[in-house]
Amino acid sequence: MFNGLNSVLSIFIMIGIGFLLAKKGFFTKDTSKLFSKLVIKISLPLMMIVSIPMRFSKEKLLSSANGIIVAFLSIILTYIIGVIIAYIFKIDKDKRGIFYVMFSFANSIFIGLPINISLFGEESASYVFLFYLANTSLFWTLGIFSIQKNSSHDNKKFSPLESIKKIFSPPFISFLIGLSLVFLEIKLPAFMVSSFRYIGNLTTPLSMFFIGIVIYSINFKEIKLDMPSYLILIGRFIISPFIMFLCLKLFDLPDILNRVFIVEATMPIITQAALVSEFYGVNSKYVSFMVGFTTVLSIIIVPIYSIFLVR
Repeated sequence: MFNGLNSVLSIFIMIGIGFLLAKKGFFTKDTSKLFSKLVIKISLPLMMIVSIPMRFSKEKLLSSANGIIVAFLSIILTYIIGVIIAYIFKIDKDKRGIFYVMFSFANSIFIGLPINISLFGEESASYVFLFYLANTSLFWTLGIFSIQKNSSHDNKKFSPLESIKKIFSPPFISFLIGLSLVFLEIKLPAFMVSSFRYIGNLTTPLSMFFIGIVIYSINFKEIKLDMPSYLILIGRFIISPFIMFLCLKLFDLPDILNRVFIVEATMPIITQAALVSEFYGVNSKYVSFMVGFTTVLSIIIVPIYSIFLVR
């Protein structure tokens, strides 16, 4: 429990520094965009390329293959529950698609990865990417299809090809490179490993600074939560981790994978939901607010889970 508290406190300190620097004007919205690009396109991919071969063998990766099944199963079950709840509570038809997405899909990489690394160490990174594989694949296929189907903008059609392109993002490609290095037993030169690790180490602090900027940018006086908002919060922070917990019981998986997956299932709404809602004209301002609000809440809720998960 004390290890969990120490990890949580280190996260709070980094986020607090980001918040204070944003308040002082050192960090702006443009800074947060820069941090996002640096993490997703540079530091995170380089970190994955070196961390997977350093932490995993072929045997260890193969033994974790069932984790992918668990990730897919838990997200799909959570999605189905979201669909049922939307019908029970009569969510507006043109808002159901984005409701399903916010209910079911987590910010598994940009926030999930640095938090897991802070809690469980670099070994957790590859397990995060097992979850990410399911999360991003389902978001850019099932999630986008649901939004488009329930959108009033009929002229903007679901494109399977574009969704596939989105799946193969820099982090995912680097994940595949890391796996290839393990299975082909290729070792990178020492100077490359050292350089990639130095840059990769930027991932956690930059991500935490980003969260601090997001928290500072939210006007809490304008917060107005309605019934769908409360249902989304219940879905993200209670139903999703509970479904994950049940799914993990189906397989005998490494203990660290179980803990990482529980934390991943408790992450805030996937950031891309705001971008997609803008494209399909589905109340993007509300979705952006919910993404930011769940990010803030996750800083309170995730530590509650992590205190019992970190030993």
